[in-house]
Parts: sequence; structure tokens; C-alpha cells
Amino acid sequence: RLSPPPPLTGRDQQRIMAGARLHALTLAALAGLAGLSIVRTSPGLRSGLERPSMGAQTRGRVARPVRCRGWFDNLVTSISTMGSKKVLVFRSAGAMIPKKQSQLKGGEDAFFMSRLGGDAGVGDTSFLVQYSADGMNKDKGKQGKVVARLEAATVLGVADGVGSWSQYKIDPGLYSKNLMKNTALAALEISKKRAAQGSAMELLSLGHSQTKLKGSTTTTVACLAGNTLSAATIGDTALVLLRNGKIFYRSPTQEFEFDTPFQLADTKMSDGYGVFCEPEEALEFSVRDIRPGDVLVMASDGLFDNVHEYEIEQIVQDKIKNGEGADAIAQELLERARIHSLDPEFVSPWAQEKSQTESGFIGGTLKKLGGGYKGGKPDDISVVTGIAQYLIPGTDLFLPI
Repeated sequence: RLSPPPPLTGRDQQRIMAGARLHALTLAALAGLAGLSIVRTSPGLRSGLERPSMGAQTRGRVARPVRCRGWFDNLVTSISTMGSKKVLVFRSAGAMIPKKQSQLKGGEDAFFMSRLGGDAGVGDTSFLVQYSADGMNKDKGKQGKVVARLEAATVLGVADGVGSWSQYKIDPGLYSKNLMKNTALAALEISKKRAAQGSAMELLSLGHSQTKLKGSTTTTVACLAGNTLSAATIGDTALVLLRNGKIFYRSPTQEFEFDTPFQLADTKMSDGYGVFCEPEEALEFSVRDIRPGDVLVMASDGLFDNVHEYEIEQIVQDKIKNGEGADAIAQELLERARIHSLDPEFVSPWAQEKSQTESGFIGGTLKKLGGGYKGGKPDDISVVTGIAQYLIPGTDLFLPI
């Protein structure tokens, strides 16, 4: 057995510090000319991160970004990260607002963002945040909004509970919220047992197996491992990926017919209520070569039914140009979708698809007149966004994009 090295003396420590200062002076000019920038968390926040319980109405304490452009900060980061392993994560945010009819019960949508250990690249710092609309203002006639932020997310999910369950006196939001909670917990448990955090399909299957309730939902779950994003989706929730402000990937959706998406459910609990899917029927896909600066937008159909792709691109471009982060993108997308959903004259993606799929006398008349349906689709809206960036494991240091 090797004996431990002798402790450093005060003189040894002084010698090491002097060498570091000399190194700093040597590289200072180069660092200043390079004009590098870093993003770091405020001192003290990292040790204060909390993992709120599922369904907690508090937001938890999440590391807030502080942009530092001084040459000394850049130099310190350059020196401290030389030769360090780096991992790709999403600096993420989520926003949610329910439609008026579902507001009193806290909405029908749910989402989560998780920061995991192991291959997720955050050392032994692991915590999970899950939000629903339960904590918002429930006064009649007012709409509340939930906004959540999470640094270094690697697993994310969105679910949209099916509103028609209300006719059976079943809260449509219970299944979606519990599915997201259980999927997030599955990701956390896997990361404790092994280095790999699991695929999106594996996490969705585990979350589904623990959700023993009547109800159904559409959902998308995504995992980032290395530079590969894997995802599993059922129904019409979806994700898009943007690079340099342009969409380069949009996930497929599953529908029986217009406005009738596939739905995930516990088929035994919900037997006799309709046709439902098991996780094995989900569409599974992956996108390789995710790069720093790529933007993820994952959302319920409340976004994609009311906001065109060119609008998503414009919002992302504007926010990135202004130096704003994932939370600003999520909130702007949410607000744009809300406005369009209530506008009877707006030609929304939902209205366009309805016009295209109309058949019979109505469809023939629309084609002859060269017109179509107008208006948005009022709905619960959930948006999760993330900006890919390299993180130094075990620290709160992010490399410049």
C-alpha cells in the first residue's frame, strides 16, 4: 500500500501560489485579447441547492447566472479548466399557463427538468426540480404562470393531460403530473445506481409503470448524453432543435386523425374508456452532434398549435441576439402562444391543418373559395427550453459558447 504524500508546508503553498501568479501574468495579455467570456454562478449558491419534494409549490433555490467579462475572470476560468473534462448540458427553463377552464385545478400540463450525476457530468451534485401549475393564483378570472429555471439539465419532459377525462369526474391533470414526477424520480434513481442515466424510452417506461391512475396524456421525454439527444414521444407533444436561429430538427407526432393524438395510459386502469397506448408504442428517436449554442424547445400542443415555426425561429434569434437565456425564450414563446390562442382572426397552424383535413361539402367549399378556418386553439401551454453549453464536472463553470 502506498503511503500518503506528506502535507504541504506553508512555504510549499506560497511557492505554488507564486507559480500560479506568474502563469497568470504570462497569459493575461492573450486572455484579454481573446475577449473570452464565462458564465458562473453566484458564490454560495452551489452549496445551497435544494431538492424540493414532488408537487412542492416553492421553486427551490436554483443557481442564477452571472455574466463575467473581465479579463481576470476569463483568465481564472482558462487556467482552472485546462485539461478538464467537459460535458454538454442544457441551461434550461420551463414556463406554463393553463387555459381558463382548467385553471382552478392547476392545469392539465406538467413538465420536469433534472440534473443528474454520473455521465451527466455534474459529479456528485444531483438534484431534481418538478413543477406543475398547482401553486399559481387560482382566483377566478385570472391566469397564473409558472416559470422555473434549472442549470445543467440533462433529462427533460413535458406531458399534456387529456381534458376529456373531466366528463368522468376525473381530473385530467393528475395523470400527466404524476407521470412526470415518476419519470423524473426514475431518472434520479438510475443515476444513483449506475453511471449511465438511462435512455428516454427506459425512463418513460419506468415512470409509466409507477403511475397507477385513471387518465391519459401525451408526452415527450428527452435525455442528453454526450452530444446525443435521445427522446421518446407519444401523441402531439413535440420538440424542435435550432442551430444559429434556424430549426434543423422537429420530432414526429402520432395522431389517429386530426386533433386526435395517441395517448399514454395505464391500459388496465383505463380499460373501457378509450383506446390508449403503452410506452412500447412510443416513437423513439435520437439526434447526434448536438453542439454548444443549439437551442431545444420542447412543448405541449398548446405551443405548436398556435405558433408557427418561423415565429419560434424569430423569437429565439431575438433573445439570443440580446444576450438573454432560456427563461426569456420560454416566457416569450408562452406569451406568443397565449395571445394567438385567443385571437379569432389569426391563421394558426391548428386552423391551417383543420382546413387541409376538412372533407366533404365543407372541405370542397373551402377549396373553391380559396379560404379556410381562422383562429387559435385555447389550451394549456407548457414550454421547456434549453441552450446547450459545456460544463466542467463538479463545478459551476460553463465554457463560453
